Amino acid sequence: MNLFETEFLFCVLSGFFLFHSLSRISEETKRSDLLFQWTMITVFGFVLTETLKKWGIHSEIWNTDSIFVYITKSNLLLFLSYVSFEERIFDFSPFRRIFVSVFLYLFWVSLLFGIYFFQKTILVQDNTLILPFAISLGAFVWMREMFWNLDGGKEQILGEDNLRFVYLSFLPAAFLVLSPWKVDVQFFKQVATILMYGTSSLVGFLFVSKLKKEMVPTSAETGIWIGALAFSVCLGTEILVVLPLAFFSGIFGRLIYSYLSSISWSASGIRGVVSFLYPSVLGIFLPFFLAEPSGWVHSPYVLLGVQILYFLSFYLAASFCFGIILLNKQK
Repeated sequence: MNLFETEFLFCVLSGFFLFHSLSRISEETKRSDLLFQWTMITVFGFVLTETLKKWGIHSEIWNTDSIFVYITKSNLLLFLSYVSFEERIFDFSPFRRIFVSVFLYLFWVSLLFGIYFFQKTILVQDNTLILPFAISLGAFVWMREMFWNLDGGKEQILGEDNLRFVYLSFLPAAFLVLSPWKVDVQFFKQVATILMYGTSSLVGFLFVSKLKKEMVPTSAETGIWIGALAFSVCLGTEILVVLPLAFFSGIFGRLIYSYLSSISWSASGIRGVVSFLYPSVLGIFLPFFLAEPSGWVHSPYVLLGVQILYFLSFYLAASFCFGIILLNKQK
C-alpha cells in the first residue's frame, strides 16, 4: 500500500470518529447544528490555510499539501473538540457555541505545534506522539467534571449506543496518521501491535466486569483505549512482555471506573478519565520499565524531568483553555 492509499484509508477511518460522536447525540436538531459547524470550520480552515500559503506562510505541521491528510487531521481535531464537552456544548447560546467550537479547534491545532516542539527540541520518550492528545483531553474531562456539574446531577440522555459501534474501539490507531513514519513499510505492523495492546487491556477490563457481574456502557471502547494509548510509547518492546501488563492495566482501569461510579461521577466523565487521562499517566512512566536504557533519549533523571514536563505542559495548557471557556458559560 503506497502513501496515497494509506492517507485515503485513514481519512475514511477518521470520519467514523465524527459519525460515532453524532450518533450519541439525543436530538436531531443538535446533530444537524453540530454537523453544520464542523463542515464550516473544516472549510474555513482549508481556505485560511490556502490563503496563508499564497502569502508564503507554510507549515509542515498544518498544511493542505495532501487533502486527505488535512481532512483526517481536521476530523480528529473536531472529534477531540466535541469529546472535550460532549452535550454540555449545547448549554451555550448559539453565538457562544460557535466561539467555543472555533476556540477548541484552534487549541487542538496549536497542540500539534506543541508536540512538534517537544519532538524536535526537547526530545521525549513517546514513539507515536499520541499522548499529548490523551493528556489534554483527559484534562478537559477532569476539569469539566469538577467545575461543570450537570443540571440536577443527572446524566444527559445520549443517543442509541450499542454494539454496532464496537468497531470504533479500534480507531485509536487512526491517530498514527499524524506520525512522521507512516511511509515506512512497518507502519501497519505498528498499527496492529497497538491494537493488540488495546485488545489485551480490553480483556482485563471485561474480566473484572464478569467477576463483578456488572457490565458498563461502551466497555469495549473504553477497554481498548486504555492499552492502545498507554502502551503506544513502548513500540519495539517484546510483545509477550507488554501484553500481560496491558491486561493488568485494563483490570486497574475497571477498578477506577467502579470507584468513580461509586462517588456519583457522570458516565461521560468516568469514560473520559478512564479512557484518556489514566492511560496517559501510565504512558508517561512506562518507558522507564519497558524501554531499554540504551534507547532512552536522555539520562535517567533528565528523562524523568522531561517526561513530567511533557505531561504538565499539555495538562496545564488544556486546563487554562477550559478556564477561558468556562467564563463564557451562562449562569
